[in-house]
Amino acid sequence: MKLTISDAAKLLAIPDATIKRWIQQGKIPVMEDRNRYFFIKEDIEKWALNHNIFLHTHFQKNISENSQSEHSLLKAMKQGGIFFDVHGDSVADVLKKAVSLSPIPFDVDKNLLLDLLLQREKLASTGIGSGISIPHPRYPIGNLADGAIITTCFTENKIDFKAIDGAPVFVVFLILSPSTDIHLKFLSRLSYCLRDNSFISLLEQHAEPKYLFNKVEKIEKSFDG
Repeated sequence: MKLTISDAAKLLAIPDATIKRWIQQGKIPVMEDRNRYFFIKEDIEKWALNHNIFLHTHFQKNISENSQSEHSLLKAMKQGGIFFDVHGDSVADVLKKAVSLSPIPFDVDKNLLLDLLLQREKLASTGIGSGISIPHPRYPIGNLADGAIITTCFTENKIDFKAIDGAPVFVVFLILSPSTDIHLKFLSRLSYCLRDNSFISLLEQHAEPKYLFNKVEKIEKSFDG
């Protein structure tokens, strides 16, 4: 089955412009006929699978409702790691560094992941205010066998993420999830923590990981208990 650029963009849930750029960069399998590009659906599906990109039809994947521990924010943050003095002078710099620091599977294409994160920023800033940003791909990337990964990066320089309150960002929580359902659960848990003034205070102090982890554990117990 042949697909146009728009068809492929819808299938991959990304803008047409991204598809066009990937064509020029030779990142995506494409064919040309009479100066017009088209794709073979089966080729795109195989390519997406090899790059751990979920297709739009896979986004509503059924997720079993198991124990709350499977959605532990503490576990996801420990798995992702906490990093200080993350260098960068721009949003792109910081996101590139965050991707490089995140312990994602070796077969996930980090360049494509970065591209998806930047596309998400173009849609709307992930700067939520108070110097905090929660970047994430617009859709899951798949192949995260151990569940979500949250990599916390305290930036060396404050970065203008075009946040709604105008405040430059000093801490980035990069969320990577294997499904939309799981992503929403972790986003909800992290948002709950960010409503806690004492947790915000620890972030502003650039507290050691053990103190941040202890606080997250206490907050999670308060709504899991």
